[in-house]
Amino acid sequence: MNRRRTSAIALTIAGGLVLAGCAGDAEPTSAEEVSAVIALPAEPPGTDPIMTRSVAAWNIYYALYDGLTRIASDGTIEPGLATEWESSADLTTWTFVLRDGVVFHDGTAVTADDIVATYETILASPESTNRAAISMLSTVESDDAGRVVFTLNNAYAAWPSMVGTIGIVPAVAYADADGRFAEAPVGTGPYKFVSQSAGVDYVVTRNDEYWGDAPEVADVTFAFVGAEDARVTGVESGTLDIASIPASQVPVVEANPAVEVATAPGNQVAFLGINPAAAPLADVQIREAIALAVDRDELTANLLGGLATPTGQLLAEGVQGNVADYPVPAADLDAAAALVAGSDYDGTPITLQYASSGGMSQAGDVAQAIAGTLTEIGLNIELAGTDQATFSLALADHAVSGLYLNGWAPSVMDGDVVVSQLLAGGPEDYFGTPEMVELYSTQQAAVGEERDDVYRDIWALNDANVQTVPLYANNYTYAIDPSFDWSPAADGIFRVQDIRVAD
Repeated sequence: MNRRRTSAIALTIAGGLVLAGCAGDAEPTSAEEVSAVIALPAEPPGTDPIMTRSVAAWNIYYALYDGLTRIASDGTIEPGLATEWESSADLTTWTFVLRDGVVFHDGTAVTADDIVATYETILASPESTNRAAISMLSTVESDDAGRVVFTLNNAYAAWPSMVGTIGIVPAVAYADADGRFAEAPVGTGPYKFVSQSAGVDYVVTRNDEYWGDAPEVADVTFAFVGAEDARVTGVESGTLDIASIPASQVPVVEANPAVEVATAPGNQVAFLGINPAAAPLADVQIREAIALAVDRDELTANLLGGLATPTGQLLAEGVQGNVADYPVPAADLDAAAALVAGSDYDGTPITLQYASSGGMSQAGDVAQAIAGTLTEIGLNIELAGTDQATFSLALADHAVSGLYLNGWAPSVMDGDVVVSQLLAGGPEDYFGTPEMVELYSTQQAAVGEERDDVYRDIWALNDANVQTVPLYANNYTYAIDPSFDWSPAADGIFRVQDIRVAD
């Protein structure tokens, strides 16, 4: 699809059929006419930046809104609506200096009151999924100099990253919308809202009044395409311009001269989660056997085509908390089988749950491979695949039994949320280990090498208890129309303003 004008897109996701109406293949006379269609594997559960916090939604939020900081595509923290910030020595008070001259899409000026109202509205909304993420926030206010001051309940070193994920909305417009803000949203971002069609797409257009660098692509359609084969076919046929693809499809796409493949290490780590309430898994010997049996090198080199990196920790390289020299366990099938044989395991089935669609790339293939390996060492594994929505609900409700295959990709590019959710009291922590909770609190108040040392202790304790079994860090891999020049972000989230028109 060569640099075309925006056109209506129709996608029938359930049948995996991708259709599009195009305005023709003629080259436009200027970059202003260039449009792009980007496939998202899942439709966001909501697009109100106050109420809904999700990876799928961030693809849209980063186009429409700005945070006080900006998480760049390489995971570094850059100025956003704030030009600079500082913290108190104990990391409980954070002060941000606002950028001058920024206006919302409706032409109103951004003020400190809008930032304060955004955060206060989140805290006052029990149903907001952002509320838990900023639960450490006590108060937010503006000072006499027009700066925004956050006071936290506890030390939190990752606060500059966190505020990069909270899109700022105009206080008056949000209040006036009376719960329907997402139907006609207003932000400060590089793109403005055009339209949305439930189950089909979300369309934005360039914000010519943007305070930052102007995007090259004028119009962007986020098309919701759940089926992996439909995403591949879409780019090959020209109805999609950029789409994530599984490692298994890379050889097929690379054989097509009309399509390019882009891949880069990502922030998502795949792991086996464990609920010890399932009788066999209460025995640490069985958990150790599972950890020993998994061959990470086999999974990544063969099943995933080398587009993943074996790991022994829950954070990928580039995420704060990743320990550079932390060891990757080697598989030992004989030792694992001996542990099972020497235990009291009586053949009771162990469920292995995973998202069979709409979730982590090739989750079904990986789950089957792991189930086969665990069967070899004498365990009775029952696979249970569900759609991503059902699986996510079970995770959020602390309702997974047995084993489960999941992937965590911290969009804040900091390990705090991963440790909290998986190991220190969150919905995926099935162990409730006091020592782990203490280590989690310690890392919140630590910086630099001291924080790295705490994370090393966290991963060592995870290994000792076998609370989770880290597997591999995924690459993010995409099929791309060569009319565009673009590289994947470390967090797998699109920054559509970074898409360039190829020479």
